[in-house]
Amino acid sequence: MKKSFMKLIKKPMFAKVLSLSFALMLAGTKIYAANEGMDQFDGVIEVIATWAGRIGLVVAFFGGIQTALGFKQDDADGKVRGMKTMAAGFMVFGISKSLSLFGL
Repeated sequence: MKKSFMKLIKKPMFAKVLSLSFALMLAGTKIYAANEGMDQFDGVIEVIATWAGRIGLVVAFFGGIQTALGFKQDDADGKVRGMKTMAAGFMVFGISKSLSLFGL
């Protein structure tokens, strides 16, 4: 009996059917989650996003100053670094203000 079962398991079709049946069993399982701590979690995310936006604006401001100094000194590398810093700051600010896109 054991030998015939082991031979059956080694067949690829049986393995596919068995794995599909396990997947279907797991897919039909209902999972219930409590919504108890989500208000506190949302509050923490709000604070982090607010401060990330403020820091992003500070970085963008610094990038603007860096770009202006690059123009003053006619330094191509300084201009590029300043523009990249300014763009990164605005990206951080934009991401922090788009919490609704992430479902938060």
